[in-house]
Amino acid sequence: MDVATSKDSVAAFMRAVLDSTGWELGSIRKRSTRLEPPESYWALFNVAINKDEEERTLRLVAKGALNEEAWARMSSRLARDGNGRICDPINGLGYPCLFHETQHSYWFYPYDPSMPNLPLANDPIRMTSVLLGLDDPLQVLKQVQRVEIERVRYLPEVAAILRYTIDNGGSTTEIYGKAQPGARGLRTFHVVNGLWEAAKRYPGLLSLPRPLGFIEELGLLLEEGMPGRAVGGNRSTAEFRMAGLAAADALAVIHESGVEVDQEIKLEYELTRLERVIDQFAYVLPVGHFLLRDLVIHLREQVRKVPPEEWLPTHGDMKYDQFVYHNDTYTLLDFDYFANAETSYDLGKFCAYLVPSSPRDWRESVAAEEVRAEFISRYRELRPQATLQRFGIYEAVQLALRAMAAMWSQSNGWERTAETLLVLAFERLKSRLPE
Repeated sequence: MDVATSKDSVAAFMRAVLDSTGWELGSIRKRSTRLEPPESYWALFNVAINKDEEERTLRLVAKGALNEEAWARMSSRLARDGNGRICDPINGLGYPCLFHETQHSYWFYPYDPSMPNLPLANDPIRMTSVLLGLDDPLQVLKQVQRVEIERVRYLPEVAAILRYTIDNGGSTTEIYGKAQPGARGLRTFHVVNGLWEAAKRYPGLLSLPRPLGFIEELGLLLEEGMPGRAVGGNRSTAEFRMAGLAAADALAVIHESGVEVDQEIKLEYELTRLERVIDQFAYVLPVGHFLLRDLVIHLREQVRKVPPEEWLPTHGDMKYDQFVYHNDTYTLLDFDYFANAETSYDLGKFCAYLVPSSPRDWRESVAAEEVRAEFISRYRELRPQATLQRFGIYEAVQLALRAMAAMWSQSNGWERTAETLLVLAFERLKSRLPE
């Protein structure tokens, strides 16, 4: 699979795609990888091409199957989409190309097997009609130059975030669109509307983007653009330290919001996820295999001893980088995983992600511990009645899930990161809440 998705293989494929088009291959840069044993592996590439003075950057997905059964399912699905269609990322769509011998495939954004209408969300004519409310085709063609579309983020088969910039003649308006499979966007639209009402009852504690609508035929959630930048991972900065207080404020409001949702995040499900990857660690990091196996045993023992907590609506993916910072205001994003869960679920998750995976020096680790203590203290101040007896369990689970993600990413130094996170999970499971 490494060979099939190497830069040399991508370059050979790109030369075949560009043959006779007049475009030439420039550079190839691997942006990310994801290992999902025992089923699949994918890699995401930026491919620069040029023609005369024009330059373009294509986003190429390479996805492979790790066993014959997984390839049979994957290839059957992709073959239906690519049947009789030319892979043309220059003038059309980069439909999937299958390589059965190596059990891998290539495709180009905005094609995506799980989001069939993603190309429409990237089409200037279609989005001009949607964003400007125009039905007359002639008017759409006259106004199409006013709308600029930019891909912000793309995670294959999971989600794509796009920025639509509308030229108002002297000023601009930014709208963000999020495409997802199925009806997930509509669900998020209802959740954010409910949280807007809750935020009004607790002024100054929760800031979030204003939902603008859901375009059902595109599977596209639209939200107002928010100024600022995402909180970075440098634990020593003031914006990172203040994110802990912002997260405590936001979670307190969410937990009191009363927003109704149709999904639950159960501790048993999280433990089962960890059990499924114990054997995966055996293939690539034996010490991780033994650490995780023993950790799950201790986690299950603690779950039997410690009574359940109160179930509440929760963000579902509370981490420092879910906040955008601007002029002392922290805006919380990404409510796709919003669900009911025990009180400590997101508290434990936020704290688990404060730990740096590869700290530059000891100061970052110390800063993370200080933010953790301030976060918990602020939350308990806002919700003194909260039941947090399972906090250590949830923090340990999330640290173990981070180790799992490190193993899947296969990035440089992942072995040391995974082992460190698993050792810390043991410590958190046995320690008390900071005073």
